[in-house]
Amino acid sequence: MIRKELGKSQEQVVREMALYLPQGETVSVGALSSWEVGRTQPKIHHALALAKVLNDMDVSSLFATGSLCGGLNDDGLFMLAEYRRLLLESPRFRVQPPPSQRRTIPIYLQAASASAGQFLDDEAAEEMEADESVPASAEFGMRLAGDSMTPRFADGQIVWARRRDTAESGEIILCYYDGQSYCKKLRIRDGQPELVSLNPRYQPIPVQPEAEFRIFGVVVG
Repeated sequence: MIRKELGKSQEQVVREMALYLPQGETVSVGALSSWEVGRTQPKIHHALALAKVLNDMDVSSLFATGSLCGGLNDDGLFMLAEYRRLLLESPRFRVQPPPSQRRTIPIYLQAASASAGQFLDDEAAEEMEADESVPASAEFGMRLAGDSMTPRFADGQIVWARRRDTAESGEIILCYYDGQSYCKKLRIRDGQPELVSLNPRYQPIPVQPEAEFRIFGVVVG
């Protein structure tokens, strides 16, 4: 028997057949047993699914050899081939690729300044559908204003970040400092943080201990 030659149990075969059947449709182990001893015959789309599981063998060979039933005559095999052709031409019975996973991500409407700094308003955000250009780890985006983060980030560009309230020295962050919001590289020297621009025309901003400083996220793209 083909199934046994492949080393597959009946439970394994019916489980794998479900991958090739219309959504929600299954075949029982009892039905498979009945086909194997020739008591009943599978429906044509069940036979196609079974052929896929048995290493994509020709469906007609299952019937012609009598491995599932008593066999078909030439007219029956011709009709079976026609059914197979019609089924394979129908998208209903073809294996479909999984639907692409769409997700939305908030974009803050007020720009985070890459130079002078602006306040980050948590409420001023809109949802945008993220495509493949948005990093998978991104949890929100913000549009930059200014040129202090060039050449990596341009004026008006959206940067993508994951939410974090801490960061390591060397990471680019979106943060709030002393009433303003910034996109800067965090640098910690002698235990003191600085907000550093990538554009060398701008001087680092020392973070004073008495001023309010909060990290909103770490830039991931």
